[in-house]
Parts: sequence; structure tokens; C-alpha cells
Amino acid sequence: MLKGGFGKSICANTLGGVLGNRGHNVLVADLDPAGHLSTGLGYYTREDEDKADLGDVLLNETDPQQIIKHPGYGFDFVPALNLERVNDDLARDDVFASDMKLKNELVDPLLGNDYDYILFDVPGSRNKLVNNAVVGAPNAILPLMPAPEALNGLRETSKKLVMDIRQAFDFEILATIPNNLSQRIDQRTKDRNLLEAMNTDPTFAAYLEAGRRADWTGSQPELHDGVDVETVLDEHIPPFARITPDQWEQIDNGDLHLKPGIRHSGEFGDAYEERQPLTAYNPENAQLAHFETLADIVENGGIQA
Repeated sequence: MLKGGFGKSICANTLGGVLGNRGHNVLVADLDPAGHLSTGLGYYTREDEDKADLGDVLLNETDPQQIIKHPGYGFDFVPALNLERVNDDLARDDVFASDMKLKNELVDPLLGNDYDYILFDVPGSRNKLVNNAVVGAPNAILPLMPAPEALNGLRETSKKLVMDIRQAFDFEILATIPNNLSQRIDQRTKDRNLLEAMNTDPTFAAYLEAGRRADWTGSQPELHDGVDVETVLDEHIPPFARITPDQWEQIDNGDLHLKPGIRHSGEFGDAYEERQPLTAYNPENAQLAHFETLADIVENGGIQA
């Protein structure tokens, strides 16, 4: 998401922990210069010119193993280090070639040989590191928060990133997930507004399919003729967040009580303070069941009907 504060870092380290606990070899890389993911795993350094960093791997033929850490939570890790400079160095290179660096120098040498999965946590604004991430790992999970700017964040991501990258590469949104929900949905709350948009709005479906089965016409994208809204939503919204029209009617009649989406849990913050992923801090936390579903989606390459 080209928007900060939606929980990307927590989603990345939690999903990395779940996939690692399933026996996969997983690498999680922090590509955000702010380094929230790195801090949450106990790596505080943002700048140190004397240490090998991602730029050395991408531009100076350094072995990727030199920058990989082993925090011991079921996945290996590349911390944020000197990323402002790395981004500037990439921006000075040939435009297209510099967007291929992460794929050529890190993903291709490691994926399938050393690692089954590589996850990237990206910054909330478009830069060369984001470009490299979507080329190197063209399968995205998009977290959304119940906030007024959530749908605008998705709109900007769809218009400025997804459509653009799909002109040159296959790019899939494996899932979009409502994150940090805490309110009831039988009333007009922010949680309800987000879930209604995700589960009923043709424009939301078009955001997900922009550049593939939807084109931008005017201020909003529109699905191509014959593309069914419900099918698009079924393909992108995990079962723990999918609400059908019949279910909405039951909710409004008081006959159905649901708590969909990834719910707010203080233990996410507690785990961050303890510099651990939630999978290590409390493997019994109820919200991890949803990350198990996300791991299924990653393993299957999408949501299975």
C-alpha cells in the first residue's frame, strides 16, 4: 500500500513467522527506510556506512548472505540499513535496469535455492525500492485499516502502482485484508464502512483489477464488460473478511453476529515492544488463525474457491 500506518510491518513479520512454523525457509526484508519492521525485531541501526547493506548487494555484487540476519523466529531477515542512500543510488541508474536489481541480485539467486518464500515490507510512498519490490515479488497482500483514508490509499496504490506495473509484468494481488478492526458492524462504524466497501462496491473491485480486468476511465476505474463483481471480490478477500449480501441482511436483522477481519489485539503491540513477532510472543493468540489463512493463500498462489 502506498500509505503508511496500515500494519504492513506487523503483517510481514507475523506472516513470515507462520510460514516459517510450517517448515518453509523464509526471508523477510525491510525495504522501508523508517525501519519499523527492523525495530520490531531488535535491529535499531538505520545508518552505518561501514556495514554491508542492500545497496552493496544490488550494485556492488556483494553476496546476499552477508546482509542476512538470523533472529531465530522461523525466518531470516534483512534489516533496514542505509536505505535512503540505497534508494538514491538506484535512482541514478538506468530507470528500467535499476528496477530489476532486487530481482536479479537477491530474489533470483536465493528463491528456490535458499528460500521458499521472500517477503518484502515496503515504504508507504512510491520510490525505487517499491519499484524493485513489485518487480522482484509480483504477488501482493494489501492491508487496509478502518480509517477514512483507507480507500483513498487503495485508490492511489491502484492508480499509481498496480496499473503501471501491470503494463510490463504480471502482478497479482493475492489478498486484501481489513486489519486492526475493533468495532461492531451492525451499526454505522468505520469498521462497517470499510467492510461494506470491500464486500459490495464495484469500484473497490475495479481498484483490485485495474490494468487487468478494469481500466481507468475518468476519475474511477471500471470493470470490463462481463467481469462479475462478486467473483472479483471472492478472488481477493479472504474468507475471514468476506461478507455476502445475505449475511449483511442477517447482521442488520440481529440474526448474525460476526467479528470479521484481523481484529485489534494489544498483543501485537506487546510483541513489538518485546522485539518479537506475535508468533513467538504468543503462539496461542486467536488472530494467528487469520494469518494461517493468509499462509494458505500464499502457498496456493491465491484464494481457493
